[in-house]
Amino acid sequence: MFEIKKASEAEIAERNDLAGKVAEALAMAGFTVHQDVNQASAALGALVWVDPADDSRGGVFVQWLINPSLNRAAAESAQKGQIQSSTFRYFSFVTEHMYATLIAILGSAGFQAGDADDDMGPYLIRVEG
Repeated sequence: MFEIKKASEAEIAERNDLAGKVAEALAMAGFTVHQDVNQASAALGALVWVDPADDSRGGVFVQWLINPSLNRAAAESAQKGQIQSSTFRYFSFVTEHMYATLIAILGSAGFQAGDADDDMGPYLIRVEG
């Protein structure tokens, strides 16, 4: 087993403050915002959370949460090799456009937001102050 080293308490407090400001900015723009990553499977809208890791994995992140039924339908289409299906195209369209929209809105609110460069989360957004 290995242990993930956490950032300092001061750094985590700064991240939590930033996450609160990000959530507030998105809420002001009209988005439903969630901040509990452990409840994300039941949520829709924007998810804002802090990863406390003391390396490149740590920081403040935003992700668009689509209805689980659309996620499942898109996954089923992909597993069947039907990536040209209307369901998969719809899922892709929404995901890509909400990703770009969230980055643009956060940028207009004064944040530095961009791709988190995470292979496991291709539409994950990293936000800096």
